Amino acid sequence: MKAFPWVAALAAAWLGAQAQAAANDPPFFIPSRLMQPAAPALAKIEAPYARIVETASRAHGVEGRLVHALIWAESSYDPKAVSPSGAEGLMQLMPATAKRYGVRDPFDPKQNIDGGVKHLRELLDQFDGDLELVVAAYNAGANAVIRAGNRIPPYPQTAAYVPKVIAYYHHLETLAPQP
Repeated sequence: MKAFPWVAALAAAWLGAQAQAAANDPPFFIPSRLMQPAAPALAKIEAPYARIVETASRAHGVEGRLVHALIWAESSYDPKAVSPSGAEGLMQLMPATAKRYGVRDPFDPKQNIDGGVKHLRELLDQFDGDLELVVAAYNAGANAVIRAGNRIPPYPQTAAYVPKVIAYYHHLETLAPQP
């Protein structure tokens, strides 16, 4: 895979957040709500598939930087990625989720991102924009979050995944143009 400067920046942000987390309590800061989708702050992100992410994000009222953070965490921008559990493509859609959102080819970046953003929009609505729960539900499933009492489910993978995505998201937030 070709190295992109922003990938190194995201990795540094994640490692920096981890190093800082060891010295601080709580280990990371998570805002309780995302911005309202009517006025998303869109950072101009120079990343693979940025145009596709921007188009899908605008169409479904989801912040582009959240989508980029999820793609980086899920597949490292590999459109042919397949997880051990069978999730496929950039946004690692499970076959049933892909089918639900009309994705016929999960390895097609446009279809995968559009389906993943639709799913993300549904989770944002279901969990009232609570970033922590939305990210946990994207990873473990909405039912797992509900069964855990609308908290992060007690799965080690999800417990590691949520702060990682949030660290990426906050790093991308710092790249957003300031008004």
